[in-house]
Amino acid sequence: MDNGNGASMRISRCLVERERRKHMKCLFTKLSSLLPIQQTKMSVPEMVDQATAYVKELQGRLEQHKGTKVQLERTCEMRKRKRMIRPVLNVRDLGYNLEMNLITGLNVEFALSDFINILQEEGADILSATCHHAGDKAIYTILCQAIYPRIGIETSSVHERLKSLIC
Repeated sequence: MDNGNGASMRISRCLVERERRKHMKCLFTKLSSLLPIQQTKMSVPEMVDQATAYVKELQGRLEQHKGTKVQLERTCEMRKRKRMIRPVLNVRDLGYNLEMNLITGLNVEFALSDFINILQEEGADILSATCHHAGDKAIYTILCQAIYPRIGIETSSVHERLKSLIC
C-alpha cells in the first residue's frame, strides 16, 4: 500500500509542478508583453534583467517629468504675476464736466465709493458711473459735472487724490 500511496503523491507533485510552470510561463508572457518590443526571443533571466532595467528607466523618466512639472508650475506662476495689471488712471477736463477712467486688473481691490467721495469733496456731482470687464481687466468710467460751474473742478487736485488711492 505504501507503493501505491507514494506513486499517487509523486503524480500529485508532478501535477502541482506542471501547474506552477504553466503559471510562471503565463507570468513571464505578461512581463514580456510589458517590455519594449524585442527583436529576438530571450531567455527568462535576460527578460528579468531587461524588465529590471526598464523599470529603472521608467523611474528615471518619472523623476525627470516631476522636475519638469515643478519648473512649469513656477514659470506659470511667474507669468501670472507679470500679468498683474498696474492701475491706469486718466482724468479729463471737459469744461464744466470731468471724466475719470480707471483701468485695473481684476486682482486689484479698491472701493469705488472712495473715488466718488473724493470727486464730491472736490465739488463734483456724479452724472454716471460704469464698469466693464474685458478679459482680465476692469474699466471704470465716472462722468461728473461741477456743482458750481463758475468755480469748476480742479483737475490736477482730483487726479493726485485719486492716484493716491491706487498707488
